Amino acid sequence: MIISIKKICNPYIYFSIILIMLTNINCNANNIPDSIKKIKVEEQIKNLPDVSFTNLENKNKTLFELSKDKLLIINFWALWCTPCVKEMPALYNLSKKLKKTDVKIIYINQDSFKDYKKIESFIKKLNFEKKDIFIDFDMSSNKTFKLRGIPTTLISNKAGEILWRIEGVIDWESKGIISWLKNEAKKN
Repeated sequence: MIISIKKICNPYIYFSIILIMLTNINCNANNIPDSIKKIKVEEQIKNLPDVSFTNLENKNKTLFELSKDKLLIINFWALWCTPCVKEMPALYNLSKKLKKTDVKIIYINQDSFKDYKKIESFIKKLNFEKKDIFIDFDMSSNKTFKLRGIPTTLISNKAGEILWRIEGVIDWESKGIISWLKNEAKKN
C-alpha cells in the first residue's frame, strides 16, 4: 500500500498555518498601537449633553456636576465587551495615578438590567468606587454620544466642552498618556 505524500503533509500544513495564525493574534493583542495617535479631536459633539446617570450608589448625577472644575474622562463599557474588560484595570490604575490632579474618570456601563449583580461583582473585584460607575441599561447614550462601538472614551474640559474621542483600547498606563492628561488638566 502506497501512502500519498498529500495525506501525510496535510495535517502538518494545517497545523503550521494555525500555529502561525495564533502566534500573530497573540502578538497583536499584546501590542497596543501607539495610544496617543488614537486620541482624536472630537468633531461630533461640542458640549456635554444635559443628561444624567445613576451610579452604583443609586445616586443620580449630571455630567455637568461631574465635570465641574475637572477634566472629565467618560469611558463607555460593558461586561460582554472583551476589550472593555481588558482595559478596566488600566483605567483603575490611571485613576489612582491621577487622584491628586484635576482629572476625574467615570465609567458608563451598557449591560442589561439582568446583569446588575455581575456588574457589582466585577467592580468590587477591581476595587472601583461605586460612585464612579454609572448605569445605562437602555443604552440611550449610544445615540446621545454618537457611539459607533465600545470601548469609547470621551474627554471633556472643565467647561463641559468635549475635546477628544478615543474609539477602542489604548494603553492608559503609558507615561505619554499620563503626562498628556496631566498637561491637559492644567490648561483646560
